[in-house]
Amino acid sequence: MRKTILIVEDDKLVRDILKCALEREYIILEASRYSETIEQLKNPVDLALIDYDLPDRDGFEVLNALREAIPALPAIIITAYSQEELVIKAIKAGVTDYIKKPMCLKYLQSKLSEIFGGNKVEELPIVVESRDKFIIDGVSLYLKENYMKELPRKKIMNMAGMNRNKFSKIFKERVGLTFKSYLKKMRIGKAVELLKNPDLSITEIASSVGYSSVQQFERVFKEEHGVSPNEYRKKLNTEQPSQST
Repeated sequence: MRKTILIVEDDKLVRDILKCALEREYIILEASRYSETIEQLKNPVDLALIDYDLPDRDGFEVLNALREAIPALPAIIITAYSQEELVIKAIKAGVTDYIKKPMCLKYLQSKLSEIFGGNKVEELPIVVESRDKFIIDGVSLYLKENYMKELPRKKIMNMAGMNRNKFSKIFKERVGLTFKSYLKKMRIGKAVELLKNPDLSITEIASSVGYSSVQQFERVFKEEHGVSPNEYRKKLNTEQPSQST
């Protein structure tokens, strides 16, 4: 059964990014303030991810309220502050972890897996250099989960809250590719995997990786691999090792 994580964070964009990063593995509940957190207690909660700086209470007050209802609730405090007294307060409150914002989403995913019985995380928490880079990490995750959908750059820029120039600059710095190249690489990479399945037609593959036009898919694929999808599939078949009888 999937575990349930309650995200208590007043910044909607940050909350959306955290949800995108975690919702494949966990059931996600959301709250933006103390009052909404209390309302969520009608649902079962297995872990709380709590921002320290909330509009109506601080994160520790929220944690205390949660633990009145669920005494052994694991909790991670996230904060943009790094004062020693906050760290000490977090330790005294018995938090499971304390992560400084902007955080590394991969570290958070690994830490949650450890808390719920996975492998122990040996590395220290990684702090992402800026909020903008954290947002691009979230965009990258969103693209990985939604590459098969129509993803116009303007829609993604609006989600990130950035203008075209800023988005293009930070995306290239963070990912190492332009938005268009990154999306193309992801889609064509998935198409290569699907071409191994002889039961799927080229039209079906094109549609399943986000291309509404087979012609566009074939053109982009050829740009990337130098051959058409059909030719690539034939090459794959000839490279298959012969089965001994």
